[in-house]
Amino acid sequence: MSMALWEQILWSVFAVMMGGALLAGVAVVVTATREQRRYTQERRIGERMGPAGVATHGVVAQVRRSEHQLTSPGTHGQCMVALEFTLQMPPSSPVPTVVLRTLVDELLLPRLAVPGAVLHLMQDPAHPDVVSVDRQRTPLEVAPARS
Repeated sequence: MSMALWEQILWSVFAVMMGGALLAGVAVVVTATREQRRYTQERRIGERMGPAGVATHGVVAQVRRSEHQLTSPGTHGQCMVALEFTLQMPPSSPVPTVVLRTLVDELLLPRLAVPGAVLHLMQDPAHPDVVSVDRQRTPLEVAPARS
């Protein structure tokens, strides 16, 4: 075989490998973006609901980390952990349980990410299974110290 043929084969192998690496990188970005969106959707729902939401609470029945161990920087640069809460709703609620995905400051995990913890919520009156954390009554981030 001539040198030109070997060179062509090597460049072809290199192109296939780089194409595979590029596809893997794109898959990672798409997966991370999709998961990030799932855990930030709760905040957007709360902002959209505004004062139309019904104040309620949920008791933590179960807590799970996100599938891919997602963490995200908070508004003050702190580490926020993506969690999925299964919440037991009060008897007056139209639904017995809801699943809530959100980001929680790692410093608040011992207080919030335990069965029996109470999360104050806003519930969509039109869709009772849609809830958002009432951040005035249950903050999910620790504010920085003022100097």
